[in-house]
Amino acid sequence: MSKTNQSTNSLSYSSDHWALQPYSLTNSNVIALAYFEQSDYAVCIHPEDKRGYRSIIRLIKNDQMISTINREYTSSERIGLALVMALVTEAYTRILPIAQNAVLGNNAHSFDPKTSTIQLGTSEEPIFLHGHVFGRGNPKEHYIENIPLDGPIPGMIFDLRAQSPHEPGNDKRVSWTPDEINKVVHRLKAEIDQIHNTYKAHGLTVITQNRFVDIYMVRHGETDWNTANKIQGHTDTQLNTKGKLQAQQLQEKFAGIDFTKVVSSDLIRARLTAELFLGPDKSTMIETSPLLRERCFGIWEGRSFVEFKSHVDQTINLDNMTQEEYVSFKWHDTIESYFDVYERIKTVIRSILISSSASEGPVLLLSHGCVMRAILYSLKFQSGYRWEVDNGASLKLRVHADGQILLAACEGVKMHKSNEIFFSF
Repeated sequence: MSKTNQSTNSLSYSSDHWALQPYSLTNSNVIALAYFEQSDYAVCIHPEDKRGYRSIIRLIKNDQMISTINREYTSSERIGLALVMALVTEAYTRILPIAQNAVLGNNAHSFDPKTSTIQLGTSEEPIFLHGHVFGRGNPKEHYIENIPLDGPIPGMIFDLRAQSPHEPGNDKRVSWTPDEINKVVHRLKAEIDQIHNTYKAHGLTVITQNRFVDIYMVRHGETDWNTANKIQGHTDTQLNTKGKLQAQQLQEKFAGIDFTKVVSSDLIRARLTAELFLGPDKSTMIETSPLLRERCFGIWEGRSFVEFKSHVDQTINLDNMTQEEYVSFKWHDTIESYFDVYERIKTVIRSILISSSASEGPVLLLSHGCVMRAILYSLKFQSGYRWEVDNGASLKLRVHADGQILLAACEGVKMHKSNEIFFSF
């Protein structure tokens, strides 16, 4: 059997292309967001075709939608799609006589038999992992308040692309009115809310309301390596006397906030900060995660910032970098980039969002300076400026169901011009 080659990187799309737009529960046509393992999915009304109250389920990654198109998909991603489609199909059966779904390759593949090359996507239309759900019944019946089903016609194959000119019901798409979209979305949300708990046993989490979670991230107290300007990274250093006092002073700073979940970096300087902050009565609620560890500095750990600054100044001019260049830059293969750090922090945040209900309170994360900088440089970057993060500093992040992360407040952090600060990277 001959091997086929795939061309997946030869096409580019503008940032405003329809396939690259993020999905939010504030969008009028979005019914739900779903999460399975490490994959996210959007359930939305088909924006251009009302027939059968048609909806689309697709794989998404709101902050990197480009990563979801023109590629092969993993088994996990396909299983997640199947689970979401099963859920949505069941919701349709609660409304309509018949519910159907289809997972189709979207006509954007091409194949060259001479070279056995598959082209994924076209210049106009990329491929993306998705499926369709629609209902059947009496096309003229109003199964949802004052909204006719408008097809598909019983007994006929449903042409989703509406390109069968001699077949009534398959010859053209039927447009929505804004009021119709609102009513169908509202009804499908209600039906999904009734049944989605059944799917949790299969690892699927579904959100239909645009809730948010407030997350407070705090940097650990001072260590001797901080005062000696030595690079710590993953090296497991202890708090010094001042650092322990800073941790205890956090009690007053956050008085009145009842944290429902506390997660700390597994490094002792963060863990001890959490214990001293919460006190003996609440320290049992502390969970630890290596995902909250400091940025790894590899071969540079234990060496001085003075030496590191000299190396950086001789290597590259950081002030000329764009945001994308800055957060992805590494000085050595053993060093994490800010992008790497931010990705693992988003994994923690995503797990908190999925596990939280609308009634739960704020969450506390105990972490490190470069972890907080990774967030700050990703949310608020200015070329030629650096973020300084004090020991005991804090960020308040408001995280929405669609994954949007907003910096709501901060204390103990400050942005400086790069030439006005000794070294902050």
